[in-house]
Amino acid sequence: MIWKSYEDKTFFVEDNDTLIRDENDLKKFAAYAAGDVIPAGKKIGDRKVVPKRTEVRVTGVRTDEAKTVFVKVEPANANPEIPAGWTKASNLLGKFLNETTGLSPAQWALPPLDSNFTVTGAKAMILGGPPDFASTGNSIPPGTFVIVTQRASDSAFAKISNGQVSGGQPVALEAIGWTKAGNLIEGWSGVFTSPAWGDEKGPNAAWEKGRFIGGKILVDIVGAGTEMEQVTLDNLGAYLRLKDEAAKKNLVISINSGFRTFQSQQELFDAFQRGVGNTAAVPGKSNHQHGQAFDLNTGGFDGNPIYDWLKKNGPRLGFIRTVNKEHWHWEFRPEDAKRLAAEGKFALSNVRI
Repeated sequence: MIWKSYEDKTFFVEDNDTLIRDENDLKKFAAYAAGDVIPAGKKIGDRKVVPKRTEVRVTGVRTDEAKTVFVKVEPANANPEIPAGWTKASNLLGKFLNETTGLSPAQWALPPLDSNFTVTGAKAMILGGPPDFASTGNSIPPGTFVIVTQRASDSAFAKISNGQVSGGQPVALEAIGWTKAGNLIEGWSGVFTSPAWGDEKGPNAAWEKGRFIGGKILVDIVGAGTEMEQVTLDNLGAYLRLKDEAAKKNLVISINSGFRTFQSQQELFDAFQRGVGNTAAVPGKSNHQHGQAFDLNTGGFDGNPIYDWLKKNGPRLGFIRTVNKEHWHWEFRPEDAKRLAAEGKFALSNVRI
């Protein structure tokens, strides 16, 4: 998986007034100074502007306090008269929608690559092999970096080896044995055994039905309005399949709200209580807090192309409506979706409109 999906791509500038920002203060604009290559018609003190239709590469991504996404661009053809620097992502054709820009936590010895895992279980026992997976009486220290070399048929157990990084890739060393898959989390990071990872109100804290269920790896993704959103790693693939299928019909699905921290859910609930916001669940009880729920850019009920497409195709891709009166709220619930798809439905029984 490429966690920065914009790498090795080129984009086109769409806006006529694509201004370059001051890299030390994105609220300010950059101007030509002595020593700069100044294009014809410009002078020292003029603002730096990237011409419309310029092909650019993105070499960095930042957000401000309002979650607005800014990108660092440079001309793809290395034209010295075209300025490089930071500008709003909304100035690009396609507005950088659905580009993934990184992972949270950001501190990795090696990010998830399908086979590399960190041991997080407090008592991660080493087990014998199938069929009984009997305990050997030995355990694996939390924080150990391991490679999964085999999985049981039901995926409940994994055979592991010690691992190390070589050339940016995980390499298996001596074998350890089998352990419960629940003792492992994807990627190699010391964060997973830190107090911050267990913080019930931390930035990665997941809640379900009023109960803290541990931390989850999050993926930063550009959402509607070119604001940075997050989705859980375990549900990223499902969302990407959904938006890619819609794109085949020239429909651009994007996220208005994905994963929510305890704090962000608290803010929404407080606004709802004051009568100045949409209906919001009590903090800890929103399905946005464990990655299942997605607020999408449906635009309205019947007659809106994205909503109509989701009604027809969402269930076969695992997505269904679950909340009454909220056309934008869809959840990835593959088992429920399979049942509803067989019945020719797209919503749970409580959803009447």
